[in-house]
Amino acid sequence: MKQVMSNVTLVRRDDMPSMKTVTVNGVEHWLGHVKDFTKDKALVNFLPKDNRVSIAWVRLEAGEQLDEHIHPVDSMILICEGGARTLGGIQEIMNEGDILLVPQGQPHGFIGLSPNGFWGLSLQFDSRGLYENISDPWATFTNEDKIFAMNERDTANQLFRKNEEYMERFDKHRLFALVRNGLLDSVEAKGKFLDCFQVWSNYFQKMVLARVMTIQHPIFEDLAWQHLMEELGHNRDLAKNREGIRSVFDPVLEASCAWFTWKMGMINDASKVVLSHLVVEASATFFYKHISPAISASTVGNHFSCHQGLDDGHVEMGYAFLRKLPFDCDQQLFEIQHQGWSMLTTIMGRIADLVLRYPEVANDAKNIQDNKGSHNDILVV
Repeated sequence: MKQVMSNVTLVRRDDMPSMKTVTVNGVEHWLGHVKDFTKDKALVNFLPKDNRVSIAWVRLEAGEQLDEHIHPVDSMILICEGGARTLGGIQEIMNEGDILLVPQGQPHGFIGLSPNGFWGLSLQFDSRGLYENISDPWATFTNEDKIFAMNERDTANQLFRKNEEYMERFDKHRLFALVRNGLLDSVEAKGKFLDCFQVWSNYFQKMVLARVMTIQHPIFEDLAWQHLMEELGHNRDLAKNREGIRSVFDPVLEASCAWFTWKMGMINDASKVVLSHLVVEASATFFYKHISPAISASTVGNHFSCHQGLDDGHVEMGYAFLRKLPFDCDQQLFEIQHQGWSMLTTIMGRIADLVLRYPEVANDAKNIQDNKGSHNDILVV
């Protein structure tokens, strides 16, 4: 959630710090100028903290070259001033206003054109910036004939490291600000929240069932069945101990929840492990950590209490399985990991929106926002 600024602020491009080189695998590579927005305090305070867009200015003088390289996330480059020649998968001239769309893993690079090179914007969606952490840049340079080969252990470790980043971001999700600000304290607010959460809980059950029904290789059966048996009926436990459940139909919530069930019929078994354990179960550890204190046991029976420690165990089940699995679909695993976290963030954001639309909650949220001023735990109604 972004801070509310009290004054209009001008951020000058020339005042932002530049990164000019990056070292990857012991080799220093020239970047030109990269001005990541997260290095400016005013921009950090202004931009949203969850579901954020990562943005950086990029600059090459005429004749300067950013060598061909790849990233593990999608990128979009907009030419704002001047021109560039692209390298890698496509070799074209880019002029002001042109946009280059670069899927993850695709080689690309640039040469600044005469007379003045170019200034552009590099964007990544729901991701940290490519050079936000200069000690761990998301760039693999492809000067040699091969592009990016990871052995089995490297693949698992990179998945796990990437998951730590997703989890850290999810831990700060704006849904949990409802709890911090006491907006789930009233009976009405809890009821509205649980009505929305029931939709996701029902689809989660369909997801674990679909996973078992669509197993393609027998080595995945035990893990899928164990997960199903330990989760079976939790949505019914949630529903049967609540009174006056109101049916919720919201197109965004419905479609984003249904995506997980639909995806089980479309992806391979290894990707199902990533989606089920590294994404859904990992997100649940933070969800119940934040939400459980605000939901009394008398309201929802044992649904929330039974998840204490259960989700952590399910995360470790997936981690342990992936450590032993021989990989032949690296990019698919990273892709489903990214998609899954994006969809989970959307679901929780939509639940927060629907709860905040409830009149009593909306009034309380507005009062909190008015009273806290520029505090960064503000809720935007």
